[in-house]
Amino acid sequence: MTAPYRYLYRHSLIGLIAFALLGRAVSVCSQAPACPAVADRPATPENTAYSDARFADAEGLYQQALAQHPQDVELSAALVRTLLHEGKVAQASTQANAMPAAGAPTLTALAEVQLRQGQPWLAQQTLDAAATADPCYARAHLIRSRVLRIDSMYASERAELQRAYDIDPADPDIQHAWLSIVSPAHDIEGTAKALATTQDIDVETRRKAETTMHSMLPLLSEDSQTCKVVPAVASATLSLQPSFADVKHIDGYRLEADLPQSKAKLIVDSAASGLYISRALADQNGYHPGPGDPPGTVHADSVRIGPLEFRDCIVGVSDTPFANKADGFIGTDMFAPWLITLDYRLARMTLAPLPVQAGVLPGDRPAAPELAGFAPVYHRRQYLLEPLAFGNKSRKLFILATGMRFSAMTSETAHSLSKMTVNFTNTEQTAQGTRVQFFREIFDMQLPNLPQIHQGHILELDPSIMNRNAGFEIAGMLGLDVLQPLTLHLDYRDGLVKFEFPAAGVSPESGKGTMIASTPSAPANDAGQLDCQPMSTADRPVDSTIEARVTGGLDSAHLKPGKEIWVKVVYGQIYPGCTLDAESILYGHVMSTTSTKNPDASELSVQFDHGDCAGHSKKELPLRLIGLVGPPEKSKMLHDALPTEVAGGGRQIRDAIASSSAVDENLNPGGPPHTIHAGIVVRLPEAKLDPQGGPGCSAKITSTKRSVQLGPGAELILTMAGPG
Repeated sequence: MTAPYRYLYRHSLIGLIAFALLGRAVSVCSQAPACPAVADRPATPENTAYSDARFADAEGLYQQALAQHPQDVELSAALVRTLLHEGKVAQASTQANAMPAAGAPTLTALAEVQLRQGQPWLAQQTLDAAATADPCYARAHLIRSRVLRIDSMYASERAELQRAYDIDPADPDIQHAWLSIVSPAHDIEGTAKALATTQDIDVETRRKAETTMHSMLPLLSEDSQTCKVVPAVASATLSLQPSFADVKHIDGYRLEADLPQSKAKLIVDSAASGLYISRALADQNGYHPGPGDPPGTVHADSVRIGPLEFRDCIVGVSDTPFANKADGFIGTDMFAPWLITLDYRLARMTLAPLPVQAGVLPGDRPAAPELAGFAPVYHRRQYLLEPLAFGNKSRKLFILATGMRFSAMTSETAHSLSKMTVNFTNTEQTAQGTRVQFFREIFDMQLPNLPQIHQGHILELDPSIMNRNAGFEIAGMLGLDVLQPLTLHLDYRDGLVKFEFPAAGVSPESGKGTMIASTPSAPANDAGQLDCQPMSTADRPVDSTIEARVTGGLDSAHLKPGKEIWVKVVYGQIYPGCTLDAESILYGHVMSTTSTKNPDASELSVQFDHGDCAGHSKKELPLRLIGLVGPPEKSKMLHDALPTEVAGGGRQIRDAIASSSAVDENLNPGGPPHTIHAGIVVRLPEAKLDPQGGPGCSAKITSTKRSVQLGPGAELILTMAGPG
């Protein structure tokens, strides 16, 4: 027994010594049919090295033993788990797949590798096969308990550990797991029973027993709490303050916290744990390390957030300043005792009571009516892990990360999903001066109960820290670029998440059949209405705009929120940081669609935000749609009279306007010549355009037909500028 487990076991027994004569409660674990106990294994040098956690020595010794007994599956399985302890996942996978027989030891070793590779669903299937081969193989029950734990099935986890321990209590991994989870569960249950049935217990003894019992409860579930919540407020609503990376893009949402000497604005991050603040803020509030606290932390007696108070907090400290003058991060796991709703449209976090759970011990995930529509996710430490489905039918584990502006994935994951082999990433410089890599590919990904997402501009991720924290491999992180359009409901206790498209901006009359795929890129006001950055009403010179042609046609009846759309630039333009060549592509996506009958009406909201600049494909651009021109007719269009080369020499647009037809002046009826008035629509009598009327300040096109239709050859007029 290693030192940490000896301490844990002693601690639980000392706290319960007053009740030793009351007896221990019956095991919480259901009993499976009896299996014969494993005979004591020989104390070989390799087994001794493994038990002593000398894994490098154990690896060499197991390899030597295997050289003499190459068909020994138990030696092969032992080498697999030794390699996993050393972090040699690829070697462990090779060893597991080379094992000589497909019995329970081989299948269990393979399942252990699959779990470490971040594929718990495959591990569960492999363990089912192992149970069929031999229901009494102890390590199969151990590995199944690990899968059940991250699946928030805590009662089943304890039952599997008890079965493993009954079969092979000398296995060091089984022994450690049993002592850290099942034994405390017995003690907690015994204490609760004694406190409930014994009347003559003095107040101090009862208090100590309750304190010990509650201190052990976090061992029985995935609990990353670093503060105590007092008093327990049943529900609360907290304001979220958007933080802007630039005039258009939100890079995070912040909560205001009250510290002893100051306020702090902390980025809300579902991938963070507890509180993480700057060194300057810690010093300002007189925070110092607590006795026995981990390095790089300080102790805070009290932190207030709205009506909530958190006490006795272990707070992480960063010596490096945070981006955008943030004071730090706050993990949503701080609010794990509640059902959490992150509503970015209304810029608020709502906390509601979780469904009542029976029993004193954490149980399996409940099927409560309040949780209808929720989908299971894996929960490990502070991470909520969504198994994303991709276009090639594969599944990968992604962390929900609301503190990141962009989603990210590992290079290995990206290459497994993409057909690209060269020029796979683009380098971009951040506002802090560092350089990051974005994948050039667009990835099709699926969240539960939502339309397929076509996501580009995904960061390359180094997952080493997350892999170490989680204990298995992570494929990526979902940032605000995917999550901000959604309302998120998080249940840490039960490992459940629900994603919803908010229904804001849709009147009751047109709400049926309407889906909205994004939220405002500007803050909401107190009434929850959109506050867009003001857009200049000034007329714009024709030569400052971008003409882009629709090639295949757009029909809102066949478009879903989140769908990527693209148009071709008609004539090249040069802007600071971006040269758009003729025939280059501008990318956008559908934000919302609406269709009603009696009378016929429809809406289509779109946002264009990327373009293929020379030497930099799919670069993020501040594009705005300000005009529409219907497909060509017999009359001459604006671009028919324009020179084929606009940028880099030759005639300018203003020189060619005079030779075009009168249609050109209709781009600004009654206004100055050679200018365009925002919201202009030409030769589409059924359509209107509001450049900022859609969700997220996107452009909204309305039509008196059942769908918004832009046929092949229709043109969009866009500008590239910030507010004003």
